[in-house]
Amino acid sequence: MIRHFLLIIFCLITISLFSQNESAIWYFGYNAGLDFNTGDDPSVLLNGQLITKEGCATISDANGSLLFYTDGRTVWDRQHQVMPNGEGLLGHSSSTESALIIPKPGNSNSYYIFTIDKPSYFLTEDEPIDGVNYSEVDMTLNNGLGDVVDTQKNIHLITYDVNNATQSEYKSSEKITAVTHSDGSAVWVITHFRNKFYAFLVDYTGVVDTPVVSSVQQMVEPRINEEGANVTAIGYLKVSPDGEKIAIAHSSTNLGSPRNGTKKSGKVLLYDFNNATGVVSNQKNVISNTYPYGVEFSPNSELLYVTTSVFDEDDLFVTSYLYQYQTEAANVETTQQTVNSSSNVAGALQLAINGKIYRAGYPVFGEGEYLSVINNPNGIGSACNYSHNSLFLEGKTAQLGLPPFIQSIFLYTFDYEFTCLGDTTHFFITSEEPYDTVEWNFGDGQTSTNEEAYHFYDQPGTYTATLTLSINGVEYDPMVKQINISEAPNVMQNTYDLVQCDSYDNDPNDGIATFNLALANGPLTFNTSEAIQVYYYHSEAEALADEHNSNALNNVYENQYQGEILYAKVYKANTQCFNIASIRLETTQSVDLNSFELETCDLDNSGIAEFDLNNAVENIVNTLNLPTNINVTFHETQQDAAIGINAVPLNYTSSSTSLYIRAESDNVCYGGGVLELIVKDFPLIDDQTINVCPSEFPIIIDSGLSNSDVSNFNYLWNTNDTTNQIYINEPGIYNLTIIDPALNCEKHITVTVNQIETAQVESIVINDYDVTINLIATIGDFVFSLDDPNGIYQPSNVFTNVEAGSHTVYIKDLFNCNISSETFNIIGFPKYFTPNNDGRHDTWNIKGLDPNDYPDITIYIFNRYGKLLKAFNPNTSNGWDGLFHGKLLTPDDYWYYLKLPEGKEYRGHFSLKI
Repeated sequence: MIRHFLLIIFCLITISLFSQNESAIWYFGYNAGLDFNTGDDPSVLLNGQLITKEGCATISDANGSLLFYTDGRTVWDRQHQVMPNGEGLLGHSSSTESALIIPKPGNSNSYYIFTIDKPSYFLTEDEPIDGVNYSEVDMTLNNGLGDVVDTQKNIHLITYDVNNATQSEYKSSEKITAVTHSDGSAVWVITHFRNKFYAFLVDYTGVVDTPVVSSVQQMVEPRINEEGANVTAIGYLKVSPDGEKIAIAHSSTNLGSPRNGTKKSGKVLLYDFNNATGVVSNQKNVISNTYPYGVEFSPNSELLYVTTSVFDEDDLFVTSYLYQYQTEAANVETTQQTVNSSSNVAGALQLAINGKIYRAGYPVFGEGEYLSVINNPNGIGSACNYSHNSLFLEGKTAQLGLPPFIQSIFLYTFDYEFTCLGDTTHFFITSEEPYDTVEWNFGDGQTSTNEEAYHFYDQPGTYTATLTLSINGVEYDPMVKQINISEAPNVMQNTYDLVQCDSYDNDPNDGIATFNLALANGPLTFNTSEAIQVYYYHSEAEALADEHNSNALNNVYENQYQGEILYAKVYKANTQCFNIASIRLETTQSVDLNSFELETCDLDNSGIAEFDLNNAVENIVNTLNLPTNINVTFHETQQDAAIGINAVPLNYTSSSTSLYIRAESDNVCYGGGVLELIVKDFPLIDDQTINVCPSEFPIIIDSGLSNSDVSNFNYLWNTNDTTNQIYINEPGIYNLTIIDPALNCEKHITVTVNQIETAQVESIVINDYDVTINLIATIGDFVFSLDDPNGIYQPSNVFTNVEAGSHTVYIKDLFNCNISSETFNIIGFPKYFTPNNDGRHDTWNIKGLDPNDYPDITIYIFNRYGKLLKAFNPNTSNGWDGLFHGKLLTPDDYWYYLKLPEGKEYRGHFSLKI
């Protein structure tokens, strides 16, 4: 068995959680990248896909091999391809810290990407502000390249008062950082909004969505400038590597003023952090009245570095500064030392695993072709050995941001190496604290007092190792780490034959084909359920020499000759432990599976339908009488089918198209063919509503299919009838399932049968000579006629200018099922009368009273002075003839008064004319 070991540095937590090498690869800016695996000085990477001015994040495994990176919106895998579900995260690349990646404690294959959206509408007016969210990446998905878990994507975290409209709109600032919990296992993920810090615990159960909330003195409300940017959200947040301090840069705390400038209100503040409770406290001012951006602690946590820009009254850039402060001083602000001033705008500061701090920031009117470096960040003042614009990015450019990490991984305490079962693990001290005695406890009952200790673990597992240093008899607090002793995966000792069909190129007999090497991973490891990582090489020597697996072959590989041997370097995931196995690339002639068809119904006639490819698999296997060990998959391209990648799901939604068939036997290519997917229109049938007169029952209802289609389908009514037409005797809702027996698809419709009811009058409202007929709510539409059942009917229930007198309104439904009627009276008061005995208008009387309703009623006539002239019953009298005491009164206006028994009163006047 062959093992290869790398130096891994662990910080207060299991190897699967925090190793310094997890920060070995950086991608940032415009396609820029650095690799810190190469020694004290990083090598420049040119293959990054990021294009971001600010936010970004990268994560590597414990060996320093890249896993994935992101700008907060999109996730790229280690092959620099977008993960299948890696788009649409809710961060934003213009957010200061748009993303932060956290390994899930206790699970070497799961990672959380915390994202922060830009808390403004600048450049994105129509997009909502999404605040703080997290998504899970499972590295076992996508053939070990990882993918975002669909059900754990963009999970929202509350960092605001949900009852406050302004807070609910903006949700967060642009800041996030992380540090190890004091228990050495969990992680605190910390963000900030207004005057509150929110510390979310991440442990082996996942993300605890109820944060520890700490209120502090400094209030920083969202403030939006004329361009729509939230100027108070900008700036970095960092925790010290020892987990005891937290620094925050507020680039602005208010909008400023046009007279004095808008970029002069910023602050950097320093707080205490309790990594046991998550509480932030004890605010200290570091710098004020400037425009700070980046903050970072020295590896020993005793110094704080700040970048800040200076602008004039017109908001024009003047200069930038890099300052250093002593975090343990009683008055931190007074310890300021200027490390550098330059024309570079203030950018991010980020500590690296080589113990150096790197500074981003481009020259005004220039490109960020260089990074600056603080070579000895533990040194006070000039001893920090700052080197300005000294790291050339070889044509790529940095902007403002650099990738953040869990700050604890940069804390040096003690390290160890050689953690595979069967090896002697080497422990050595990296702490800068003075000591005169040493005690190691290896977590298995064994101890040592050697300064450099070697220990043999005889069983795999996780061990809690502690180092206790003392000086002059006084002990420091123990330094604790968890050591994961792992077994290398069990691999096949013989060479495994990976067979590919030589049928997808111009020469099917040349023994050359494109292979998917990942298909050998399972057989090589006896299909283990444990997470593994496999890298392929041309030779065993190449595999052993490639410490960081950066020169491994692409899994999609064209062999150089028939029978070519490749070597697999098979790791237990996220450990140093691997075995070497070999595979032989063989080609064979493909069995032509011919062409098959699969039809399905387009129920809504959209041109797209869902295909059940299980039916196609069954048809292919049965038609060709294939062996039982044949596995059939379908692919959108011939290349994917050839190498067995990107199989489509068996429930596949598509328009009419062609899929490529791949058949394999025990992971060996067997044959290929074509499956034609055919979308067939289902007849256009809709729900029906039928209105029926009561006298028309029973009636026939049916599916609505044309006569030519009826025989092609089966039917099932909710009455249990199975014919196209059925008789029904009553109104109701009738559900019908129409089944295509050839395609095994079905459509459901509802036939609603309404019985038209006779109209019932609820009320008749009379307003002067206008009449409104109100009906009791019934099924159907009705029309109305006045005084003539055979006359003209109107759809309106209102009649205007109706003459005084007795009337009948007739109401019928539109289907002429029924006619109902109702009688009403309109009381009319004539405007004048002419008592001249010409036979016309000789008396004055009211019209429209029903004598049956009002047999005993009186109307009173008065002159303009209120003198009663006449009282009579309008039903039994001809009316008033204009006489008073036998004499005809003079022409004038006279007044009437009538009160009905139900209390309604009528008052008015009329004229007597000659």
